[in-house]
Amino acid sequence: MKRVIKTHLRDFAALAGLAAIGIAIAGYILSNQRLTVPSWVPGVGSELYEVEAEFSNAQAVFGGQGQPVEIAGVQVGSIGDVTYEDGLAHVTLRIDKEDAPIYRNATALMRPKTPLNDMTIEVDPGTRSAGAIPDGGSLSVAHTAPNVNWDEILSALDTDSRVYLATLLTAGGEALNDPAAPVALRQALKRLEPTARDTERITRLLARRPRRLRRLVHNLSLLTHEIGRRDRQLTDLVDGTDATFGAIASQDAALDDSLQQLPSTLATTQTTLVSAGRLADRLGPTAERLLPVARNLAPALAGTQPFFRITAPVIRDELRPFAVDAQPGVRYLAQAAHDLRPAVPRLTRATGVVNTTLNALAHNPAGGDDEGYLFWLAWGNHNGASLFSTQDAHGPIRRGIVMTSCTSLSLLGIIAATSPQLQVLNALSNTPDPATTCPPLTAKAKAAAAKDLGR
Repeated sequence: MKRVIKTHLRDFAALAGLAAIGIAIAGYILSNQRLTVPSWVPGVGSELYEVEAEFSNAQAVFGGQGQPVEIAGVQVGSIGDVTYEDGLAHVTLRIDKEDAPIYRNATALMRPKTPLNDMTIEVDPGTRSAGAIPDGGSLSVAHTAPNVNWDEILSALDTDSRVYLATLLTAGGEALNDPAAPVALRQALKRLEPTARDTERITRLLARRPRRLRRLVHNLSLLTHEIGRRDRQLTDLVDGTDATFGAIASQDAALDDSLQQLPSTLATTQTTLVSAGRLADRLGPTAERLLPVARNLAPALAGTQPFFRITAPVIRDELRPFAVDAQPGVRYLAQAAHDLRPAVPRLTRATGVVNTTLNALAHNPAGGDDEGYLFWLAWGNHNGASLFSTQDAHGPIRRGIVMTSCTSLSLLGIIAATSPQLQVLNALSNTPDPATTCPPLTAKAKAAAAKDLGR
């Protein structure tokens, strides 16, 4: 073998190069076809998450050809085997492990990517609260939707509907052939935008109330069935209605007179509504400001209920009998109040003067060291109590503090020495001796004292 290779080395190298190129091309093609290598292949193997989805129709879906499986427009896997069982197509969805899992309320929608029916399956993975589908599990046909062809849409219409649809498309084509038609159509569609928006809102609200709609339909069925059983009463109702309308028709003159007065009535109504509009303009903001009060009023009323339960017996058993018994006295009190009415203005002025006086007494100046009258009144009360706090058998003894200077004491001694009566009073007052309590007077102080005494 080695000898043959050495002999035909050039040919062997060419064949090896062609084989390598073929393998590279095959690998490129298979990689673009999303070839999935089993996980047991080392290095290039990948682990997949498989779910079997049931479709009522798997037209143009082929297993193993790399037809993509997408979530939110991103390819996350490919379509595997496609089998048929019990009238349903079972399509295996091979999803990358990092994009797994999908949940039990997931939906799968089959749609063509190109006009040549290159199929793709759009998957909505659902919500985590519904629980994950295990690897190898299945998604029922109730959660899938196949591709729908135009002929299937048209086949669902009866003959008259197909004729009407053809007429509509023909007339639409002729109308849009006019250059101004697209502009008019666009404007018409813009005018329909509020209606479409409100219709969408109504439909969304109705979709939230399936139980109420079922009950409404059931109740309408019962009502219709009951009306069908009451044909005689319906006949009487129609006869009564006919008689009513006949009576109204007989009053055509009165109706004509009413209609003649209707314009003036409408004019008055319009004026009233204009005035009511101005009232509503002011009433609206006022009502909005009162909303917090109204919201808090209910808890406040609920909180006062225990108080009312407690006070109701008191009002019923005590206050009401007291009010009945007090009525004669109240009558006399009313007469007395009538007699006192002339004195009320003078009492008001007197109360004003008292109020001013009390305000002056209670005033405390701010920003200074001075205190108000009430502060010094408290000190005066304290000093007065201290003044009469000592007493004997003869009654309270008033006490106080006499402040004097050494010069005054010396002067008092000199004056007392000149008069025996003053000397007795000085001895009784027990004034301090200046010789023991004060320093000796200087010659200048003695001259000043003598000068004051001479005066």
